[in-house]
Amino acid sequence: MSRILIIEDTKLMRDTLVDVLGAAGHEVITADNGAIATEMVTEGQSFEIIITDIIMPEMDGIQTILELQTMLPAARIIAISGGSARLEKTQGLETAKRLGAVAVLEKPFEVDTLLAAVAAAA
Repeated sequence: MSRILIIEDTKLMRDTLVDVLGAAGHEVITADNGAIATEMVTEGQSFEIIITDIIMPEMDGIQTILELQTMLPAARIIAISGGSARLEKTQGLETAKRLGAVAVLEKPFEVDTLLAAVAAAA
């Protein structure tokens, strides 16, 4: 199974992703935002799959993708987003896809959809 980093600012969503992916046998580590995630990688942590929200404080998902691709070029990225008042969810996800995300998921998404995206990325 894969070592997965989840970058999500909403605690309920983060906890749900941990529960689902952990139950599927993955090793799951979390970060509240992109700045924390890049710091973790700078400190030597490595991940095979990165699941990042797009709309987050401190460092948004697009900037996070750009930085982590440089730091962990072999990691596969899955972008997730529910959008916001200033950005439609599809805009951020389309940008993530252009930047190399292997999958993009619009919140809310089904557990099976998440597991299929992770399996395809593994």
